[in-house]
Amino acid sequence: MNRLLLTLFISVLVSVPQALSDMKEDQATVQKVFGSSPPMNYLLYALAPDKMIGLNFAAKNPFNGADPAYLDARFLALPVIGSFHGSGSRINLESLIAARPDLVLIWEDDMLVQTVTDQITKLGVPTMTVPFRQIDSMPDAMERVGDAIGAGERGRKLADYTRTVIAEINTSLAGTKPTRYYYAEGLDGLSTECDTSFHVVAMNFAGGENVHKCRQSNLRGLEKINFETLLAYDPEVIIVQHAMVYGDLVEDPMWQQLRAVKAGRIYLVPTLPFNWVDRPPSFMRVIGIQWLASLFHPEAYDVDLKARVAAFYKLFLGVDLSAQEIDDLLAP
Repeated sequence: MNRLLLTLFISVLVSVPQALSDMKEDQATVQKVFGSSPPMNYLLYALAPDKMIGLNFAAKNPFNGADPAYLDARFLALPVIGSFHGSGSRINLESLIAARPDLVLIWEDDMLVQTVTDQITKLGVPTMTVPFRQIDSMPDAMERVGDAIGAGERGRKLADYTRTVIAEINTSLAGTKPTRYYYAEGLDGLSTECDTSFHVVAMNFAGGENVHKCRQSNLRGLEKINFETLLAYDPEVIIVQHAMVYGDLVEDPMWQQLRAVKAGRIYLVPTLPFNWVDRPPSFMRVIGIQWLASLFHPEAYDVDLKARVAAFYKLFLGVDLSAQEIDDLLAP
């Protein structure tokens, strides 16, 4: 691990706060905040968990481990107010009004952004739209939201770390040939995402090329394919979403026909305390892209991943990981 680089990752650099165009409230009055979608609510957890008023869905779910060892007890006790998205609990506007939020964060890249904006605006609650789809958008979002909720220093600290990671990956992977990957979702591994879907932004950024070319037709994604199609794709790497099916895919004689499985290049997405890659595409992608780049391009992106995991969890989650905990996070 390069000591200078690690020091840069965890240091605070001075930057000029970005002016807000859609949030005029005095940040000192913003004490209660709600994210209308999971990416926004998880961003709140990284910046100021004490200002969160509710969750979009149960903290522990098939995509996110939410182990209490990694999370603040108050977060785990928050009520589920819901989300506008079909994959979670439907939004309870009465509960939202009763919680009296000072600000609601709206994910600008949401397919339902106009519907969400219209509904929240009718409640008379101040809103702030935040772009967070692309990896390059994350640092500015951290700063903007941090400034809006009175956590400007924290926002800049996380943004500086994230910009350093982004620059390092871009530099390391410059000139490399993208690694062809398949994203295995669903209980049979035969649900996946289109190459332009927001669900695979982290994988594409980390030097991957999705073998499944299509246009995302709905918010949830999860496009179905058959095994014959996957066999024709024959990806170099397979990224698996569900722990419950990972072992089945590795041991399935049918899947062992694929070169990724033959080569042992089939990997399970870490989900503690939140998913590193997707569902939701949150701030956890900052460590997710480092993990993915090391899998897709181990020679070009040759870093001490365990040290990176330790630094990320300390900075973003306030958690000191043991060596065993790091091994457990990275192991299938």
